[in-house]
Amino acid sequence: MSVSLHTRKIDGVPEETARVVRAAFPKGSLAMRIRDELGELFSDADFTELYPNRGKPAWSPGRLALVSVMQFAEGLSDRQAADAVRGRLDWKYLLGLELADPGFDHSVLTEFRDRLIAGDAGVELLDRVLEAAAEHGLLKAGGRARTDSTIVLSAARQINGLVRLGETLRAALNSVAAHEPEWLAGWVPPEWFDRYAIRFEDTRLPKGKAKQTELIEQIGADGLRLLAALHAPDAPASLRLLGRVQALRRMWIQQYFVDNGRVRRRDLKDRQPGAERLVTPYDTDARGSVKRGVFWDGYKVHLTETCEPDRPNLITHVATTDSTVQDVRLVAPIHAHLAERDLLPDCHLVDAGYATAREVVTARRKHKVKLMGPILASTSWQTRDGGFSQADFAVDWVNRQVTCPNGVISSRWIEDRSQEGTPVVRARFPTAACRPCKSREQCTRSNSKGDMGRRITLRPQAEYEAIQQARAQEDTQEWKEQYAHRAGVEGTISQGVRAGTCQSEQGR
Repeated sequence: MSVSLHTRKIDGVPEETARVVRAAFPKGSLAMRIRDELGELFSDADFTELYPNRGKPAWSPGRLALVSVMQFAEGLSDRQAADAVRGRLDWKYLLGLELADPGFDHSVLTEFRDRLIAGDAGVELLDRVLEAAAEHGLLKAGGRARTDSTIVLSAARQINGLVRLGETLRAALNSVAAHEPEWLAGWVPPEWFDRYAIRFEDTRLPKGKAKQTELIEQIGADGLRLLAALHAPDAPASLRLLGRVQALRRMWIQQYFVDNGRVRRRDLKDRQPGAERLVTPYDTDARGSVKRGVFWDGYKVHLTETCEPDRPNLITHVATTDSTVQDVRLVAPIHAHLAERDLLPDCHLVDAGYATAREVVTARRKHKVKLMGPILASTSWQTRDGGFSQADFAVDWVNRQVTCPNGVISSRWIEDRSQEGTPVVRARFPTAACRPCKSREQCTRSNSKGDMGRRITLRPQAEYEAIQQARAQEDTQEWKEQYAHRAGVEGTISQGVRAGTCQSEQGR
């Protein structure tokens, strides 16, 4: 049955509800303060695009949004949140309900979240909260903001190697069986029921490498046979579009090839890069990654919040990416999002994963934002072994020359592109000067007979100077005191993780 939305405005709190709640909570509560300070935070009109115009009337989505906020704040399961709507006086005050209002079934919250996800409406909800905060003087552009990320584990269990392949085929077979059981039973080999009836991690897998390889190739051949049957003229066309069947096809392209009629698994070097490689058939958007020795399958979430001493800390931007996306790629989208909403900070505190010379320059030039974070140190052997690093060379941008620590001037200056396609300057020193140099072992290890001169690759001038300036400032006490405020966002992330974990556990 479809559910429609009949918009209605919440005209304040019913008089009897207000009287009883204020008597029961003379000092107020969080729910009451939200209502008193921010008023009607969400309206039904904010959700018109998520509901059809015809069908059974829905419980107020504006109120459901408030319930969802309070549910997360207090770490409640769906059932507990629905009970709170029915039984807690301060929640009735927040929602503007009569004391006798019966509320709703807890399953409504799941349906509401599904609509938010399908309509990609999460950002709009956050924007409405921020608009209300700005209207009440709690938020404004400028000041400081800080950003950090944390890992998000996929809801699907982590599986590897042989188990992943077997589970991908098993999941496709189960999906086909659920939609067209008679068609599947008409051709599937009898031995497949024993081979793919139960989860692979629950079976006794072969221990020897040869036996495992044999089973991997058997699974590969069976998967190709299923795909061929699904694309036969007599197969229901709808089966090819099933998500688990599509996952099987993608996984087999990534993992297998056919060699003289025999199905073989690809070597690791021949498989697709991690950013494209499926890690489970049950969550095809998840990716495998590693950070500081931690391996996980899933995603990363990036939180940006204000951190002004005279105002509350408010999250102004949330972004979720797959686990392989580097933090630095989020800087530009974050600034663009905040610029659209007139919420750009003057100073943006980030960790080393976000701060590069290019982003520092771009943020300053495009948005007048000071991107503040430690610039990664040079990883060259000269820096590591105490030789002449790039920082020891003097760059004359006007005359397009570089001077080495011993006073030799570069003989060539070429504007070029890096392997990533970004602008660089390549400077080269004459072999005649570098070959006899007494400091040669501290400078270059080139043994080419035709060219023994030192080569330097520089970023564009603005980025080069930004790096030099940033590294010089990092050693000052003033910089360290300002940057110390960044650490607070880790507490915000920790609080969110604890609340989410509590909600998940109580909902089981």
